[in-house]
Amino acid sequence: MLGTRIIAGFLMVGIIVAILALDQWLAPWFPFWFILAMVASGLAAHELVGLLGGAGMASSSNTVVATVAVVGSNWLPHIAGHLLNEEKYNLIGVLPNEPLAAFAWTFMAFIGLIMGCFLYQGYQFERPGSTVATIAGTIFIVAYIGLLGSFMVQMRWLDGRGSGLLPLIYLISCVKGADTGAYLVGRSFGRHKLCPWISPNKTVEGAIGGLLFSVAASLLISRYAQFNLELPGLDPWPALLYGLLIGVVGQLGDLVESVIKRDCERKDASTVVPGFGGVLDVLDSLIFAGPVAYLFWLWVGP
Repeated sequence: MLGTRIIAGFLMVGIIVAILALDQWLAPWFPFWFILAMVASGLAAHELVGLLGGAGMASSSNTVVATVAVVGSNWLPHIAGHLLNEEKYNLIGVLPNEPLAAFAWTFMAFIGLIMGCFLYQGYQFERPGSTVATIAGTIFIVAYIGLLGSFMVQMRWLDGRGSGLLPLIYLISCVKGADTGAYLVGRSFGRHKLCPWISPNKTVEGAIGGLLFSVAASLLISRYAQFNLELPGLDPWPALLYGLLIGVVGQLGDLVESVIKRDCERKDASTVVPGFGGVLDVLDSLIFAGPVAYLFWLWVGP
């Protein structure tokens, strides 16, 4: 199990980094990042639909499509800005090429899907007792995977730092470093339970190990980026802060998904990814850490 988890983890990180590097030649379209985001968000939404459904919590039959649509809307402002001039594509009163303003398109897509969900469930209504719960389940899945996940997706277009390449490598490496560190240290030295009522296997020692691995990943990437890739990596102190911050938030994201699985009486979202469980089990920390990482890079600047 340990060997499978480590091998699968390195393979996933390597494939993602290779996709990001290849997409550098295809900016601002980033088609391979688009395919990866569509497939990953669709599979994660499908798994979450199954989790909730197994616990008797319904969601709309169009939930996966709605989630993928929200994630895909992240490309609209950047593609429109590439094809048309500012006056023509500024259709909703904001500048779509600005970091936070680009989310206006995604939020509008999310709002449209909420309204559509109400109308669709109203049309499907037959008898009392399930319609409101179905609407709530649908909005929850789309917001959790589609809306929170959009922050990681939008990092691809951050100015500077290799056109978003470096921030994404930092995020993925630190989150998965924390995940690996928590797993290794927890298995080897874990004695004190962290949150036994949520996740019985997580330990305080493992959480500390996860933080150390996240910081180490951040510092190593900073050094490699500056001296080998000639990209503006973080200076040592910001890199240390970033590693600690993402190490904490990433592990909280893992606990958040554990709450969902615990409530649904399931150990893993699925068995698609060897050593990890499901796609949602791989993305949970990244989804939760994405907004924090995005705001961090806006604060640090290009």
